[in-house]
Amino acid sequence: MARVKITPEKAAELLKNNSHNRKITNSRVQEYAREIRSGMWMYNGESIIISESGRLLDGQHRLLAIIEAGESIEAELIEGVPDQSDGVDIFLTINTKNRSNVDALTIAGFNDRPNLVQKLLIVRETFNQKKLLQSPSGATVLNHEIVEMARAFGENEAIRIIDRAMNLAYRCDLLDKTYWIPAVYIFEQLPRGTEFLETLAECDQEVEGSPVSALLTRLKSYKEDRRSGSLAAKEKWFGIFKAYKLFVNGQSVKNLHLNYKVGLDYPAEYTHYED
Repeated sequence: MARVKITPEKAAELLKNNSHNRKITNSRVQEYAREIRSGMWMYNGESIIISESGRLLDGQHRLLAIIEAGESIEAELIEGVPDQSDGVDIFLTINTKNRSNVDALTIAGFNDRPNLVQKLLIVRETFNQKKLLQSPSGATVLNHEIVEMARAFGENEAIRIIDRAMNLAYRCDLLDKTYWIPAVYIFEQLPRGTEFLETLAECDQEVEGSPVSALLTRLKSYKEDRRSGSLAAKEKWFGIFKAYKLFVNGQSVKNLHLNYKVGLDYPAEYTHYED
């Protein structure tokens, strides 16, 4: 590690091996460049990190800003960092505060809607932990874990689920893609789950006694009242599971009561979801 002057020419050289990095945020580059031009950019010990194979691991925005500003700055330059540690790409362990799960998936080569792939994997993990009714937004997953999950699940299967979910969301906008994506994953595994999804996607149906129609009526009221947030999400998922149970059992219902309570895990009558 050494404190060195990074000239625009040196920055361009270091950027030559900048494959598999996160997407450039141009506004950040411009912000850094303005600070450099104005003389407000100060040496603060932050490092430009290069792997043993010459790959740029950290510092792309600063290097681009140096080129944009046409001026040099001083920075710590660290070279020779191993490309992998215990089989994990070292890039995924650097500057994790500023690198999201979506950044990690993009870097790992998941370029087709990585934001939706991340959503699917997060909610899938939460459902498998039987905590979806407690944490609808999903569990917290480290960057290297999300990449491992994506590789194990398979990009083709993830994209198939996302495409199907987007089609269902287009047909019925009472639930947005953040519900339809995990719903496709969950219910395709369950008896008559695909039939349930297709019935739910018939958004304007009004069938007396139908639990799906009762659920749609409740979802319409949520949309009209503009109800959102964590509690509303929990209640929606509770209603979806409840409607599914009534649907597969052939039971009729006039109204769907969502008696969700904070802290409730999968209700006892839904134990077959845990198989």
